[in-house]
Amino acid sequence: MTEHCNSHSHEHQHGACTCGCGCGCGEHDHHHHHDDEGCNCAEKFLEIADAAWAEVLKEKIKEKIYTHKGEHMDKLAEMIAKANGEKWKTKISAKMQCNEFKENLKGFFSSCD
Repeated sequence: MTEHCNSHSHEHQHGACTCGCGCGCGEHDHHHHHDDEGCNCAEKFLEIADAAWAEVLKEKIKEKIYTHKGEHMDKLAEMIAKANGEKWKTKISAKMQCNEFKENLKGFFSSCD
């Protein structure tokens, strides 16, 4: 199957679209990368570069946090983890008490004839 996208064609084989521009768009998404003006693969590549730049920057920021505040973050994480564990202990204890109460009520009403 061959489709025409302005001045170049797309040969679809096994879901791949090869228009010669190197955008690597697939059969199902070629409309997202090509418009009436032609191939927009340059915009696609710039979006990928923006995302990569943000990922690298995020990793660098994390490194700085670990370097300058790592010990502080460890203490904070420990404090939060401990509080979370206590919260769940309380929730589980309350649930068990509620279940015990339900069982007592069930026993009470089943013994009433």
